[in-house]
Amino acid sequence: MLAAVLCTVLWGSAYPVIKYGYAVMALDATADKLMFAGVRFFLAGLMVFVFAWLRNRRFPAVPRSRIGGVLLYGALQTGLMYLFNYIGVAHTTATKTSIITAASAFFAVMFAPLFFRGERMTALKVIGVIIGMAGILLVNNTALDGFTFVGEGLVLLSTLLNTAGSFVGKRVSKGIVYESTAYQLMFGGAMILLPAALMGGRMPLTLTSLLLVLYLAFVSAAAFTLWTALLVLHEAGQILVFNMLIPVTGALWSWLILGESRIFEPLYLVSVLLTCIGVFLVNFPGKGRAGKG
Repeated sequence: MLAAVLCTVLWGSAYPVIKYGYAVMALDATADKLMFAGVRFFLAGLMVFVFAWLRNRRFPAVPRSRIGGVLLYGALQTGLMYLFNYIGVAHTTATKTSIITAASAFFAVMFAPLFFRGERMTALKVIGVIIGMAGILLVNNTALDGFTFVGEGLVLLSTLLNTAGSFVGKRVSKGIVYESTAYQLMFGGAMILLPAALMGGRMPLTLTSLLLVLYLAFVSAAAFTLWTALLVLHEAGQILVFNMLIPVTGALWSWLILGESRIFEPLYLVSVLLTCIGVFLVNFPGKGRAGKG
């Protein structure tokens, strides 16, 4: 539980740091933002790669039978997921981004029974999904900001890819958590870097930009490694439901870093409350139950 909470705290901090990076580095063009993302994830993969090499004292390798799965893991969990996420983040607030991201917990609960034994949909889970999604939709159907495909829509699509990637990662990472995490991050980062380079993307090299990308790379390296290990050891829904903390930690980080104080407005507080209640209801009947994947 502590490891899952730590992951959501790290990911919650990433959204406002990304928006802060866009501002201080003057990254207005889509290609520049993608270059920033690609460098971050490729560097994160290298961090995990070096750590695995030093820890195991051997070259990190993936069995031939799992190479395709690890590449698919990287394409879904990092490449496509963050390709849409980075663009979406630029067109909405960090607070709304973190709340929409919580939808991945509900997608996991709805789809996990189709892929893993021991996970099933119950009436209480359905009620939890409805309440949680109501909270997510509430904050995106207000006249204050509205809903756009390029902004909130792409962030929501990225959560679907995040769920799919988590399922694939659970399947292919057993016994090779560090290796699969390293290669999926590097492959996903390369997927983002290629279109960014073709589009003429740039990322200014300054002390500030270096510190920002190193921090974000560390967030990805640490959180993805822990998250992958947790997915291998536990039910997918049981772990992914901890995404409920991302709206809370993300909103608080947004307030601290960006000064986005809307989290304290009644509408956002109700949205966060509904989201947390929904995830609690989804997770409640699964406590103490061992799943099979």
